[in-house]
Amino acid sequence: MPTIAPVDAFDALGVLAPECGECEGSGMVTYCHGPFERARECEHCHGSGRHLPCPHCTDGTHPQSGDTCPTCDGYAALT
Repeated sequence: MPTIAPVDAFDALGVLAPECGECEGSGMVTYCHGPFERARECEHCHGSGRHLPCPHCTDGTHPQSGDTCPTCDGYAALT
């Protein structure tokens, strides 16, 4: 299975991505599985704790050409 490696917002745009709203910056979310509480990697920020939607695309593709967005490398978000 390939490892997800989102693009760093500072490298791509020169700004720090804000704290992820789903995990509140921890990179982990908790959920209940029956009577047990479990933790897993945040799907929104992929465990980085930071999330910034790509300013150049909405779905990971370049709007004009349909090719992979060069800013976010197809992830539609920066960390």
